[in-house]
Amino acid sequence: MACVDSFLQFNDESFALKLQLEEIEAQRELQSGKWTENNPPDFALAFDDFEAELKKALCLVEDLKFAHSIAKAVDSDAVAIKESMVEEAQSVQDRGFAISLNEDENLPSPDDTNTIDMSRFEAESVDWDHVLRATEASTFSNKSCSTVAGPSTLYTLRQKAVLEHLPQLKVECSVCGKSVHPHFTVRLMCSDVYCKPCLKSYFLRVAKDESLFPPKCHRRLIDISNIKADFSTEELTIYRAAELEFSSMDRVYCAEPECAKFVPMPQRTPDCASCKACGAGTCIHCKALAHNGGCIADGTRQSLLDFADEQGWKPCVGCGEMVFRSEGCDHMT
Repeated sequence: MACVDSFLQFNDESFALKLQLEEIEAQRELQSGKWTENNPPDFALAFDDFEAELKKALCLVEDLKFAHSIAKAVDSDAVAIKESMVEEAQSVQDRGFAISLNEDENLPSPDDTNTIDMSRFEAESVDWDHVLRATEASTFSNKSCSTVAGPSTLYTLRQKAVLEHLPQLKVECSVCGKSVHPHFTVRLMCSDVYCKPCLKSYFLRVAKDESLFPPKCHRRLIDISNIKADFSTEELTIYRAAELEFSSMDRVYCAEPECAKFVPMPQRTPDCASCKACGAGTCIHCKALAHNGGCIADGTRQSLLDFADEQGWKPCVGCGEMVFRSEGCDHMT
């Protein structure tokens, strides 16, 4: 029964190590940035070192499983081996007795022959017991660090913690309630855990519904960097455009009825907004399609016109700029 328990322990150890290796690979995929070949960042070196340690531990577990399988086979066949050796000893004794009868020699004592053979068997049995004890001593024990090839006590304690929480290695999404591996989840500032599909879906809903902007959970903002790697280029463009629109304090939309898209600040002049989607121009002041001449909805321009009228200024018939006569006749050419 002890051997069966050991195999179960080894299987749990192996599973825990493989999960940690998967977690390292998942974290590597989330990292971004470039660096020279011979000068990797600290986190890359840490991942490589930890991965090497885990692979060595995994190799050790597999070797121990193989050693225990041999010990288990020896233990389960011990009775058969003992019976075989007794039969062999009896055969040797019978053969020696028969030879002595033919040669008329002094007969050896059957008791002496049996004693010699059985003592040899007992010695060999002690050797097998030593093998079993040695393989059992090489298991991951948290009470002793006397193993020859086993891991250090510090690593053993870490593995014990992993094994104790093995059933909890899958966490529950706060939105859909599904149990998923930790590297497929995001833990937010409010401590809620979202699976990545749910968090991505939330951001895409925010891009369509301004009432959800900015994305929050328990009144804490959610940074898109938590899920950015899971967005396609098109999806990220859609969200960024919505983010720019919803955060704008001075919104202008394309006056073309079939378009009506938001026109961001870089596409505007003081009087006109140019829509890249359809190419139409929109008057900044009256929000209608762009038109020639000044706009009556331009409050600043209207104030200037009122002041000019008080001062006797007139618009130039050529360019429309305000002019006034300082000297000469009233005729303009």
